Amino acid sequence: MGEVADVGEAVAPAPSWKERFRKYWDTGILVRVTNLGLGFILLTLVLAIGATNTGNNGLYILLAILLSVLVVSGVVSRVNVEDLEPRLEGPDEVFAKTPARFSIRIANSGKRERRAILVRLANHDKPMLFSGIQPGTEERRGIDLVFSRRGKRKIGSLLVYSGYPIGLFRKGYVHSHGLEQLVYPRVLARPVPRPEPASRDGEVPHRNERGRGHDIRNLREAAPGDDPRDIHWPQTARQGTLIVRERAADQGRDAFVVLDVPPGGTSPEAFEEAVSEAAGLVIQLLGRGDRVGLAHATRLIPAASGPMQRRLLLTTLALAEPVPTKLPPSIPPGSLLFRVRSGAGGRAA
Repeated sequence: MGEVADVGEAVAPAPSWKERFRKYWDTGILVRVTNLGLGFILLTLVLAIGATNTGNNGLYILLAILLSVLVVSGVVSRVNVEDLEPRLEGPDEVFAKTPARFSIRIANSGKRERRAILVRLANHDKPMLFSGIQPGTEERRGIDLVFSRRGKRKIGSLLVYSGYPIGLFRKGYVHSHGLEQLVYPRVLARPVPRPEPASRDGEVPHRNERGRGHDIRNLREAAPGDDPRDIHWPQTARQGTLIVRERAADQGRDAFVVLDVPPGGTSPEAFEEAVSEAAGLVIQLLGRGDRVGLAHATRLIPAASGPMQRRLLLTTLALAEPVPTKLPPSIPPGSLLFRVRSGAGGRAA
């Protein structure tokens, strides 16, 4: 008869009395005496001196009550912050200098309700209050965070503490969640400029589809619904009837955004502005249906569309360095080319 593998979990041995005792003296717990607690302690000391000097039984009884309150408050405030698991979660896309909505979740893995829990994020002044967290449940609060720069940013730790039940002590602990957030560049949403020709003959090929692009397909007689701005006045005067320009559509083409850094370098302010303009251009081109690629330094990202391409392009811009750009020769002829230049004078062209 073959052996049967044991797939069950091993039963952990019961903790010894030393481990239980050490739990209550864990140095990971932070303790702070509040102003109310400090006054309460001073009152207890004064009462203890009076009871010792006079030998009054009533003062001894009152002193015992005050000492009991101190002990009970300290133990309860300590237990109230145990078995809590905080977690910080962020959105999929975070842009520099733009408020992003994060959420702080706290799960109670203990057997009793946790009350009046305060959570404060590092570098934030205002804590968030969780009035009650039932055992086996999770509570959530939202917080807006703003990142001043793009790139990989480390978010500070979470401080979880409580003054429950009467606020004599505040006890808690620091939870280092280690969340690293990729921050995309600040988006400058400016009008889409006229593209440069990327074909060898120096011309951008025409599209067969009608639209509002820069290229002219042909001239024709005006029809109801045409834009008056498209009227071709010289041809109208020659033929004696309204003639309009029929434009080609730019949407749906392969477009490449070139983040251009001159060989002589650029200022940090100008480069950051150029990266922000490139991010805004990428989002606009993808939003109108183009297949978008990116060229920076010696790297060329092929044109594509969809959420994965958007994430790839924004991630590349988030981590871009001010390296002089050498336009790769492998850009397909006929593509729309949008060049964002970073000048040395502090502005992007």
